[in-house]
Amino acid sequence: MEKTEKTDEEIKQLLAQGKKRGYVTYDEINRIVPDDASSQHKIDAILSALEEQDIDLVDETDLQTDKDKPAKKAAKVAKKTAAKAPAKTAAIGASLPSEKIDDPVRMYLTQMGEIPLLTREEELMLAKKIELTRKRFRKKVLENEYCLEEAIQILEDVKEGELAFDRTLRISSAEDVGKIEISNRLPENLETLKKILEANRKNYRKMILKKTSKTEKARLAKRIKNRRKKAAILVEELNLQTKKIRPMKDRLRAISDEVHESFSRLERLKGKGNEKKRREMTRQLKDYEFMTMEQPERLRRRIGVIEERYGEYEQAKRKLSSGNLRLVVSIAKKYRNRGLSFLDLIQEGNTGLLKAVEKYEYRRGYKFSTYATWWIRQAITRSIADQARTIRIPVHMIETMSKLRNVSKRLVQKMGREPTVEEIATEVGISADETRRVMKIAKHPISLDRPIGESDDGFFGDFIEDESAESPVHAASHEMLKDKLEAVLETLTFREKEIIKLRYGIGDGYTYTLEEVGRIFKVTRERVRQIEAKAVRKLQHPVRSRMLEGFLETLPNR
Repeated sequence: MEKTEKTDEEIKQLLAQGKKRGYVTYDEINRIVPDDASSQHKIDAILSALEEQDIDLVDETDLQTDKDKPAKKAAKVAKKTAAKAPAKTAAIGASLPSEKIDDPVRMYLTQMGEIPLLTREEELMLAKKIELTRKRFRKKVLENEYCLEEAIQILEDVKEGELAFDRTLRISSAEDVGKIEISNRLPENLETLKKILEANRKNYRKMILKKTSKTEKARLAKRIKNRRKKAAILVEELNLQTKKIRPMKDRLRAISDEVHESFSRLERLKGKGNEKKRREMTRQLKDYEFMTMEQPERLRRRIGVIEERYGEYEQAKRKLSSGNLRLVVSIAKKYRNRGLSFLDLIQEGNTGLLKAVEKYEYRRGYKFSTYATWWIRQAITRSIADQARTIRIPVHMIETMSKLRNVSKRLVQKMGREPTVEEIATEVGISADETRRVMKIAKHPISLDRPIGESDDGFFGDFIEDESAESPVHAASHEMLKDKLEAVLETLTFREKEIIKLRYGIGDGYTYTLEEVGRIFKVTRERVRQIEAKAVRKLQHPVRSRMLEGFLETLPNR
């Protein structure tokens, strides 16, 4: 109780100090706000008080930059003076070796090394700043009726079951906001939000009427402003995810740009007599005004504030993530040689780091690096599963493969030799056939164009036998046999040589019958048979047969 009273007193003092000087820094709020669940409501109260008292919330580094401006000016003068120094100094500088880094991994690691590591206190301060800037950004977006109407529609879809609850609303155990509690709040808050939206539209229509007095307009504007604040708080109670609010910002900006473009076109049409088109554009501008319930200049100012707050939110996230880039590299090293390059592993790990920054809850009490490690690992392992292979392997199969690999390593250390498939299967508790199947799937394909050696003059595919192609030995032997056979046949008469070729298919591979050969040479079948027998006897003579007997071993067995 005493601690709470002390915090409340510190908040009052901070607001009084902020009122006096016109601003409050993020670090000042972070120092006095406790890390427990109660700080959630105190942050909301501080932000509302700052808004009401028109106190700016600024970053301490921006203040430091303003203070350093005279020093920077002096540094510029010194730089100009140094530029006028003798050429001798420049020559000495030019002679120093400048290392050029071509390796992208080394370049990334060098740049990463220039970013300082964050302490535990700095991590905590940044996490609080992320929460503050996110709340301010969301509040400014949701205080516009167009965005509020979109938020109501999203919440209505969640209530009806058309949108997934867990993917639309953020559940935080650290803030004691569970699914049941949000589900109980949802119908009541939705009903109130619809009433607020309807009341604001009604008041706005009345406020823009010419007959409405200035006093009445001011009263209606104040009512609308108060209802907007209440509506933003009601939506925040339901923890709508920030990824659902970002598109609202973009659409609101698109409407603002369209309104200003329409005003420019309307100005250009003045005095050109196109009255019908001007009336149509004026009506369209009125529709936009009723949609957003803000006049063009006021809407533009809101967009400017939203973009500024969103920039602060993104900058705080970048600071927290850049301070933990070394963590990504150290984790990515453990997953090398699994199908993805080292840079790809780092890139995927960085996406996990960004998700961790988005979801980190400092009130739980653990370090950011502890929380981020799991997100980084998940992002890397998932990318390996999805991208490392041409044919994707299911996650459950990857888990089995990992289990087999670990068991195999353990058995090697235990037995001092490579374990058999049966030994691995027994240890894991699955069948030997299933183990063989998983081990076969686990094999990584190798590209045929993979270079061999450092010279890159040979490729892996050059060393693989093409079983469908003819063996060079057989091809050479066949050519030699063909030449020798031709030489032996030349020792026969012309008719004997041609009959042997036709009968045994030498040349075209087609064998002719005695009758077909007889018709070609215009002799009887018997005469062809006699000539063939005579030619074969000649070929069997040792002088001729000795020329061909060396090829008998190369001929296929029949």
